[in-house]
Amino acid sequence: MHLRVDASRQAHERVLRVAALGLVAFALWRSLQPADSRAVIRIEGADLAAELPSLMLTLPRAVHVPFSSSPRPIDRDALRAMSRAGTQVTWSSASLQPLALSSERLREPGGAERITIAAIAPVELADELAVIDSVRPATTGSTVIAAEPLGTLRATEGRTRATVESGTATLLHPVLVLGRASFEAKFVIAALEERGWTVDARLTVAPTASVNQGKLFALDTARFSAVVALDTSLGAAGQQLARYVHSGGGLILLGDAANAAAVRALAPAHVGARTPGTTRDVQANAPLEGLPLQALGALRTDAVRLGSRAGKVTLAARREGAGRVLQIGYNETWRWRMQGGDDAIAAHRLWWSRLVASVAYAAAPRNGLGVAPSADGNSAEGAPLARIHDAFGPVSTPSAVTTPSSGLPAWLLPLVCMLLIAEWASRRLRGVR
Repeated sequence: MHLRVDASRQAHERVLRVAALGLVAFALWRSLQPADSRAVIRIEGADLAAELPSLMLTLPRAVHVPFSSSPRPIDRDALRAMSRAGTQVTWSSASLQPLALSSERLREPGGAERITIAAIAPVELADELAVIDSVRPATTGSTVIAAEPLGTLRATEGRTRATVESGTATLLHPVLVLGRASFEAKFVIAALEERGWTVDARLTVAPTASVNQGKLFALDTARFSAVVALDTSLGAAGQQLARYVHSGGGLILLGDAANAAAVRALAPAHVGARTPGTTRDVQANAPLEGLPLQALGALRTDAVRLGSRAGKVTLAARREGAGRVLQIGYNETWRWRMQGGDDAIAAHRLWWSRLVASVAYAAAPRNGLGVAPSADGNSAEGAPLARIHDAFGPVSTPSAVTTPSSGLPAWLLPLVCMLLIAEWASRRLRGVR
């Protein structure tokens, strides 16, 4: 009797073992099967990271990905590599919106960052620490000035997210102010120092006498980030300005400073006749409308017009070698600070600081090996939808798609385990190991 029971159990055990081994063999065969050459495999964007390893092994003929949110750059690039290897990749999206984000470190003290956003819906801007601002779309884009953002900057609009790395802080040198001792010199120096700039000055008080602030150095980009010439009294520094600008230095010419022989060839334009200002406009918080003006005329062919008043050019700039030259037609900007409204002092210092920053030479800080840090490649992720278009072309929906067919059924592994456990338990009950 016991022999019959043992024989029956052994037969059942063999069936269980053969079934388990058969399922293992089926799983191995299934995993080695190529994808259907006629099928377009559909992979949801959220599942892309999990499905990519098997897709890259089988390289199906075609893959369609409906993106519900911005994909990870590493997943998008892996899918693009598959397309270069022969797989046709198409995509679609009902939720991704056009969004672009860029960032640049301002060349002025304080490490502020100019962040520009283009979008068609409200965007939340944040760094790695907290939310910085909420931005509403504008036809010309929106700009946010953030003080020392931390790490990666993120712009989020619904399910679309753009990221860029905040800019690398630059190394700024002092600003040199040249001209006669005057109200203009006094308040230009004050405005720049109040914004954090280190200012050296060489101010003429008589034909053979001058007052100096800071050490007397030869003009060089290793010592000065920019030079501000307030009038034609340039002194000995005037003979060095052309070489300084050509090697990368920044130069600002205010009013009739462009008439000085040493800088005439550098100026973007000729200086016109002086037009008196109106104190009333300065007091009415329209200082640039009320300042005296020497309009800029006969702009050089390589000059760029940056500002105007009543059809007259007030600001112009051009490149000279590796440096930049900015010419300002306004005179007596100190009147803005002294005669303007409640915010005149802050507005005057900000205006002068931004002008200097627009031309300043700024060296990248170097690490302990004397090498400037490289830019982070993640900065290219500022336009996620544009990156998808660039990688896979325009939106396209295939006529027929299938789900991945090379994967294994979810029930397969539990069933194999159950069969092996049942066979093992039967053997143990018989006293066989």
